[in-house]
This record gives sequence, C-alpha cells and structure tokens, in this order.
Amino acid sequence: MLSRPKPGESEADLLHFQNQFLAAGASPAVKIVKKADKRKGKEGSTDAETPSLQDSKDVVMLDGFPDTLPALTPAPPKKSKIKSASVHFEDEDPEERLESHDRHITAVFSKIIERDTSAVAVTMPVPTGDPFPRAFHRSEIKSEVRLGADVLYKDGDFLTSQRPCLITGEGLGSQKSEEEAQAIHRENLEKLQSMSEEEILQEQARLLAQLDPSLVAFLKSQRGNNEGQKKELKMEPNRPEEFVESLISFISVLEGKTDVSFSPHTDDDLPVKPRKEWIHMDNVEFEKLEWMKDLPSPRQKKTKKGMQARFSLKGELIPADADLPTHLGLHHHGEEAERAGYSLQELFHLSRSQVTQQRTLALQVLGRIVQRARAGEFASSLKGSVLRLLLDAGFLFLLRFSLDDAVENVMAASVGALQALLVSLDDEKYLDWTFSWYQGMAAFPFVPNNEEEEEEEEEELNGTAKSQDKKLKDDNKPDPDVARYDVVKGLLKTKIQHRLRYILEVVRPVPTVVLDILHILTHMARHSSEACNQLLDCPRLIETIVREFLPTQWDPKVAEPGFLLTSLHGVACASAMKFIRVLASGGRNATARLLNTFEMKSRLSRFIAEDPQDVPLAREEALRLSTEAFRLWAVAAGYGQACDLYSDLYPVLVRILQSLPELLGGKSPVVELAVQRAAAVVTVLTHVTQTAGYTAELQNLSAETKMSQVAWSQVSGLQPFLETSLKKIFQQISQSETWQTLQPLTTTCVIFLGVYYSAYSQQVRPDNTGCLLISLASACVLPLKTGTYWQYLKRQPCSALCNPLSCSPAPESVGSIASLSCTGGKPPLSLVGSKSPFPFLTALLFLINNITHIHKGLTSKYSSVLGFKGLKDYLHQSWQTGPPSVTPSSAWILRHEYHLQYFVLALARRMAGTCPDYTQHASLHHCVAMALLSRLLPGSEHLAHEVLLDLAFNPEFLP
Repeated sequence: MLSRPKPGESEADLLHFQNQFLAAGASPAVKIVKKADKRKGKEGSTDAETPSLQDSKDVVMLDGFPDTLPALTPAPPKKSKIKSASVHFEDEDPEERLESHDRHITAVFSKIIERDTSAVAVTMPVPTGDPFPRAFHRSEIKSEVRLGADVLYKDGDFLTSQRPCLITGEGLGSQKSEEEAQAIHRENLEKLQSMSEEEILQEQARLLAQLDPSLVAFLKSQRGNNEGQKKELKMEPNRPEEFVESLISFISVLEGKTDVSFSPHTDDDLPVKPRKEWIHMDNVEFEKLEWMKDLPSPRQKKTKKGMQARFSLKGELIPADADLPTHLGLHHHGEEAERAGYSLQELFHLSRSQVTQQRTLALQVLGRIVQRARAGEFASSLKGSVLRLLLDAGFLFLLRFSLDDAVENVMAASVGALQALLVSLDDEKYLDWTFSWYQGMAAFPFVPNNEEEEEEEEEELNGTAKSQDKKLKDDNKPDPDVARYDVVKGLLKTKIQHRLRYILEVVRPVPTVVLDILHILTHMARHSSEACNQLLDCPRLIETIVREFLPTQWDPKVAEPGFLLTSLHGVACASAMKFIRVLASGGRNATARLLNTFEMKSRLSRFIAEDPQDVPLAREEALRLSTEAFRLWAVAAGYGQACDLYSDLYPVLVRILQSLPELLGGKSPVVELAVQRAAAVVTVLTHVTQTAGYTAELQNLSAETKMSQVAWSQVSGLQPFLETSLKKIFQQISQSETWQTLQPLTTTCVIFLGVYYSAYSQQVRPDNTGCLLISLASACVLPLKTGTYWQYLKRQPCSALCNPLSCSPAPESVGSIASLSCTGGKPPLSLVGSKSPFPFLTALLFLINNITHIHKGLTSKYSSVLGFKGLKDYLHQSWQTGPPSVTPSSAWILRHEYHLQYFVLALARRMAGTCPDYTQHASLHHCVAMALLSRLLPGSEHLAHEVLLDLAFNPEFLP
C-alpha cells in the first residue's frame, strides 16, 4: 500500500511518491470528466473519449455519489413560448401565419357579440320640475362594500358577540369549519362568564407573558390608527386587516382593567363647529389639530441626568419647572414643547434661517447668553462652560460669516454678539483705573497661554519644523485651528479688520454698532504688537476712524440736552481716541506712525487745548475725550515723542494745574471723571519731565533716531504747583470717601515728585537739591510716616499673594480669549479696588527711595517705616504662601504688588548700613527677596537684576 505524503516532505520526496504510484499502475481515486452541458442536453464524456481542451474544467468525481444533485420535488418541464413560436413547418401556409400575428383593428371588432336585451324592462323617465335633466353622481349610490364593512366593524361588546373575532375556521378545509368555529367561540364565552375578575386578570398576564412584547406593543399602536381609519377603508370580508383589527380589539379587552381606552374624536371636541357650506371642511383631520391644544404643565423630571438648558429672549436661564404663558413667544420649538425657552441647538438652527428676522433674533439672543455667561450667571446652574460649548460648536465662525451678510440688522446683531464674546467693559474700566499707577501704562499683552498648542506641535513636528518661524506656522494652519487656541489671531487671519472697516466706512451703522466695533478693535489692539501692526496696515481703517470719529469740528446740536444722536459719524468719540491710545501702546513705531502718518498731533492739540466745558458734547463725553487725549499724549511722551507739543500747550497745562485746588474742593457730579482727567495730565507731565531729565543723553543720538526734546528749564517750574496740590490733598483726606475719590490724583502727584527729584539730581549743577528734599520731607513725606496708611496692609483680601482667589479666573473664562476676570467688578478691598492701599504706598515708597538715594542723610528719618507692624505682617504672610498660578488676571495684578515689595527691599538695603537696629528685620527681608526672585514675571528683568545684585546674596540680609 502506497503511503501518503506527510507535512514537512520536500519536493524530492513528492517526486519519489509520484514515481512509485506510476510504477505500481494503480487506478486513481478520482476521475476528471467534462461536465454535461445543460443547454444541449449532452452527457459528459471522459478524458479518454474527448480530447482535452485548453478551457475545459476539472471536475472531481467521488465514488458512490451521483454526478448531479437529486431534485427535491419533481419539476414540470419548462415550455418556452418564444421557442415554440419560432418553430415552423415546411407545408405551413404563409398567409395563415400572417393572419395569426395580425394586430389590425379588424381583429378586435370581429369578436364583438351583441347582448340580448329582449328580456330587459323598459322604464320611462320620471317627470321632474327641473328645466334640464339632473346630473347623475355615483356618490349618491351607497357602496355595498362600504355598507358591509360598516356592519362588519360596528362596535360591539366582545363578550356578547355572536361570532368569534379571531377564528373564522377557513383554515380547517372542511365544510363544517364555520360550525366548529362557532362552537369554539361559545365555549370561550362560557369559560369567560364562569371566571372571576381576578382569574381573568391572571390569564391575561399569563397570555401577555407568552406573547412577544414587541408584537403586543405594535398591535397597541395600530389600534388608534385603525379606529381613526375605519370609515375610510373599503375592506372586503375575510380581509387580512380584519384579523389584525380583531386581534387588537381582543388584546384591548384583556387589558381593559388596566389600560385607558381611547375615546374617539367627535365634532364636539372642536372649538369651532364646522358648517356644511365651508369648503373642504367635511373631513376633519383631528391629528393635525393636536398642536392647537393647550400644552401640559411642565414638571421637573425625577432623574439624575441633567436636563437641556433653555433660555429666554433676554438670555436668561429658564428653570425646568417654570410655567410661562405662551404669548411670550418661548414655545415655538418641537422638542419638549411644554417647556418655555430655546436651547442652544435650536438657536444655532434658527441663525441659519432664510428669514432675516429669525437670523437677527437668534444672533441677538446668543449674544445676550454670552454676556450673561461671562458675568458668571450660569456657573451654579449649568454643568460645563457655555462659552466653551459655543466655541466648540463653531459660534465664532458663525459670527464671522454673519458679518458678511448683506442685511444691516444681521450685521449689527453679529457685531453685538462678537463684542459680548471678546470684550469685557469692566476689564477696560480697571485698566483705565490703573493707567496712572506706577508703570500702570504698561500692561501684559492679551495673548492666551498656548502651552497646549506648543505641546501638540512638539508631538507632531520634527526638529527641523520647530526651527521655522512661528508666523509661518500660523499662516499654514487653517483658520479654525488657529482660533482654537487664540480667538483674536484666528479672527485677524480671516481679515476681519477689512470687514469692520467696510462697515464703518460704507454701511455707516447706528451709534451702538459703531461703539461695539471700536471696542472690538481696542481689544484686538491689546492682543500684541503684531495685531497692532495688522490694524495699522489695514487700508483706510485708521483714516476712516480718525476722519469720521475724531473730526476737528462738528454740529454743535449734539451737545443740546435731549438731542437724539442717530449717527456717530462726523462726531468726536472718546472710544475712538481710546482705540488710538491702545494702538499707540503697541510700540514706538506704532506711535510714530499714528502721530505723523495719520495726523494725530493736530488732533491732540485740538482736544487738549479746549476746555471740556467748551467742547460741543455732553459733559461726561467731553471729559472722557479730553482724558483719553491726555493719555495718548502720555503714551507718546513715554517713548520720547510728541514732547514738542509741551511748548505749544504749556499755557493750557498751567491753567489746569492752577485749577486743581478748585477741583479738590468742589462737589461736582462728574468729580470722578475730572479727577481721572487731572491724573492723566500729571502723568503726561511725569513723562515729559523724565524725558527732559535725559536731554544730554538724547543729544548724543543720531539724526535718524533723534526724538522730540524738551529742555529742563521748561519743566522746572512744575514742582511748586504739584507740591501745593499734594499738601492740600493731605489736609482733606481725613474722610475715607474723600480719600477714595482723590487717591488717583494723589498717587500720580507722588510719582511725579519722585521722577522730578530723580531727574533734578542728574542736572549739571543741582545746588539746592538737599534743601528742596528736606523741605519736601518735612512738609509732605514725613507726615505720611505714621502707621495709619501702613495698617491697611493688614487687610489680607487686598493682597493677591495672601488672597489668591481675588485674581482667580472667572467661572466662564476660556483659554483662547485672554481676560482680566473683572466682569462684574472687583471688591473694594481687592488690590485694584477702590479701597486698596497698594497704589499709593507703592508711589510713596518710590518717592522715599529716590529721596534716600539722592540725600543719604535723610535715610535715618525713614527707618521707622520698616518697623510698622502692618508691613511686617504682610511681608511675613506673603513669602510663606505658595507660588500663585500665572494667568492674564493674576499676572496683571501681581506685577503691581511685586513693585511694592521691591521698593521695600530697596529701602531696607539702604538702611542696612546706616541703622544699627536693622538686624531684627534682616531674616524677614532675605526670605522676601528669595521669594520675589522666584516669582518675578516677564518684563521685570531689571528688578531681578537688582535683587540678585544687592539683595538676595547680600551678607547684611543673611540671618
């Protein structure tokens, strides 16, 4: 017996087995045959009989099995009509063949047979009084099928019916099938009558448990539909629908004790009764009238899952169980029809409507929702962030696309929503409040923290791609990817500044929209110097704003009381001046372009020279416009520019300084705005004085970089005015309310004196510097040594280090939109609050440091400052706290607090060598210096250098 090949045999082994098989001459186990052709009816032949073809198939034949599969049922032979019709005999007549295929009309008429009408009775028409015979209508004759169906489906009781509802007996196939069905039906009735109600319910439960639940649910759902269509269906006897209807009725009877049956609709349910003369009102469609019913009262669902948030047209969150009337227009939605309000999904859907009013309404409501969300109204009621949800859903680009709409109302709504998303008016208010603080003019750019973006780029890009410029990377990214991490950068990438310029220049919208656009542009200018350059490079944007909203003259009717301002174009606007000022803060180059290219110097002279009372604007608006003009001048003077205006406007400045005592004693309703304007004036004088102090250094610059200069002799006469005002302020600050009002002006006056004496000491021959400092110290500074002001530092809520929650991000803060989290206002006892001691104490320490630096003999007179208990408690508490988290809000606030700590340490450095009892404070000041060194923020590198050089490793500070 030959062995079979095994796994692992080589090709040589297989050839050996083949030779053995051929040498043995054994018959093969299989035969290769040609499969029979079914179409020709020929049997297959073996290979010996038929030569092998190239395309022949190999069929394996097993012994003991037939070649073809056995037929399951005998099939009749197929007859092909086409094949039989194509067979013709030789002796067949061609004419007869044509006649058999003839389709002429005579072939039809030849079959007509006349009907026998001899037995039909002839009736005469009935005479009527009508002039013409009445038309025959088939609808007047009742259909026998309809009558039979009405009788068949006539409502009746299941227990008293004479025939079964489910069993007809037709399937039995016998002549007595109907009698047997009747017998079964009678037996069922007897059984039901003999059973009690409890037994019927038990059988019902057992029967329903045996049936398929989905089938039962389907039959229940079909019951209402079939009852409403009984009168419309033309059903024949024993139709399949009869079985379904009967089965539904049977199940409803079984469940009659537990389910509430549907009552059929009648005309009595209609609020208005239809009349016969009404056209197309004969068939009342009750299902289409369901939406006119009164809505069910809303109720709170007892579930752990959260419910969908719904908002009113004012953007307010509506409680889930609030029962509001329908006339408020809050129920026009399909989902949860009983609940008032609209969800975010429905508002998004409405914003894409083809109806202009609907798009406008949706954008307005979304803008109000965003405004309330930024105020934190939904933080305790909703799960998650509304702003993050909207941005992830594409809300930003919905607004961007809506800006391109041709309808002015849609543009206005999108501008308002975009302003609510980007701008916080409270942030701008506190930035203006801190403008006159020590280095308050400088603020961190509103650039979001892109750590997450940088991590993703490090994961995705190779080392060669990291070396590319970041601007090129942003240019290659799609707009949504850029806006995901930085909304302002994403909007600038979509060229939004060009669209806003078009709206201001061509559309010329109402004043509200103009103010919103100016606020948006101001926020974009705070983003970065790159954003400022893009705004400056936008064609005709700055020209349009300067020409339309900072004109040199306009209609004086604007200042009349009760005048309705319908257009802001051609009228001076304080918001436009503020935008130019923030744009100038983007850098020295931006300021030079604004002053020279866009003719802002002439605008500064125009709005500074004229007193706000004489400006043809409302009093508050005139004061704001003048304040922003002085702040713009202060920014330019900080860069050493526009100082040549000082000579031209010197009489105006002197007049303002002479009126300061009147301002301090007055009780005007706009006294706060007047104090802010006076503080801005002193800030301008501070920067002009600082520039004049470096005149010798500026003269060494080349002609290309030479700046506007002012001589020291021109600013030397300012010191008496401000010292006199400062003395009067100190006499009037006994009341806390007066101190809060005058604190901004007091702070700027102290800072001016510190800058003035520092610059005065650098002049060629300052002969009487010591005398002036002694006079200043005895008259102004030494009275402030008392612990009254220093005790305010005990208030830990004022410190951002001791109270980190005061600078924590807002509940709805989004990482892609930088914000100072001032929405809703800061508490009065916070660092930037109205009762904060930090701005004044920082300015006072700045003045004391400059005095002790110039006149070292006065150092001992201020030694008691470091011994105040309030200051020591604050320093001890601040260095022990952990490092605060750096956010745009915390960085802005902490920067001012670090200035105070630095001036305390600088004063301690000067007293370490002169005061013998200083050693008791050395350990505390060393700990504060080390903590400050680890916390300083970008932009304070000069402070870090001073701390490392003189404080951190000073042996006198070591305990």
